[in-house]
Amino acid sequence: MNNFISTGCAAILLSCLPVAKSPKLEDLPKSANKVELIQDSSVCLVFAGDLMGHGPMISAAWSDSANSYDYVQWFQFISPYLSKADFSAANLEVTLAGQPYSGYPQFSSPDEYAIAAQKNGIDLLFTANNHSQDRGKAGLERTILTLDNLGIQHTGTFIDTASRQLNYPYIIEIKGIKIALMNYTYGTNGLAVSKPNVVNMIDMNQIKEDFKSAKERGAHFFIPVMHWGTEYNTSENSEQQRIASFLANEGASAIIGMHPHVVQPIKSINQNNTAHDIPVAYSLGNFISNQRDINRDGGILVKLEISQKNGTPELKTIQYLPFWVWRVLSDNTYINIKKGYYPITERQIGLLNVTDSISASLFFKNVRQILSESTEWPLEDY
Repeated sequence: MNNFISTGCAAILLSCLPVAKSPKLEDLPKSANKVELIQDSSVCLVFAGDLMGHGPMISAAWSDSANSYDYVQWFQFISPYLSKADFSAANLEVTLAGQPYSGYPQFSSPDEYAIAAQKNGIDLLFTANNHSQDRGKAGLERTILTLDNLGIQHTGTFIDTASRQLNYPYIIEIKGIKIALMNYTYGTNGLAVSKPNVVNMIDMNQIKEDFKSAKERGAHFFIPVMHWGTEYNTSENSEQQRIASFLANEGASAIIGMHPHVVQPIKSINQNNTAHDIPVAYSLGNFISNQRDINRDGGILVKLEISQKNGTPELKTIQYLPFWVWRVLSDNTYINIKKGYYPITERQIGLLNVTDSISASLFFKNVRQILSESTEWPLEDY
């Protein structure tokens, strides 16, 4: 694997935030990272699935010794795969709405969850999902302002239409390649979005306009990240297929899916009846979650490698890395593991007890069956 550049930001500790007000345009964060053009280069992007925040997870994150919440260690076995990429992103399927914290069905997690993701190599969090509106207008706005204050890039929800117009589509620029990251959800669990807030919905007319805007802003690559599909179904449904075909015809370079909480296939679809195939990872499954049922207790990372030759970028490879979420219910001083939830690769199965080892092995077997026609990302020596 190449030596990649990490673009993580330093965390800024956050105190209590006031109720959000609509920001001025000049105060809003910029939507691109400017770098020097490199004609011949390679860029690695990594995507992870759903960062959940169930009640037992919040309890497990509490540290009596520190008198605070601490999620940092949870990422330790998967962090190298995130940090070595040029850019890594995941779906934040909770609000950062402040206390009282709560799990399902209306999530609000401690800010330390986002801080831990950032410290472990996550550069951007997608926020358009069915839980965006869990704590209403105040929760949506506090989530946005918290991420801004922490210096964590994000897209999918907005304080108002002015901030969306300024910052969307979200375009990053790495080694001269401009990549438009787009994020949409099928809904918000029936909870109405309060004006002037915006949650990006799967609206074909709006998406068409967003592709046009991204092209006008000079994007070379277009990656829609879609919150869609049928929960717990390991196959994509016809609606996902229909939307994916629409996105491909609009110019998507690759499509990433979230929401079903299980891994779904990675397939290629054709763009505008040409020889240009578009990879679609229909669902990445759970990134960190308390769900323990079969196929729900893990997920995959998806790695996209973009090569640029003579100034022309193209998708070189797409690979997946399976991981199982190890739930540790109490501190284990023997192996220096604290209570928590740990995404692990097969390299760590030796740390597990017999019961967990059987569950992890079954998960890895099932994922490989689901992704039998896809290329696995070889484990690295970290």
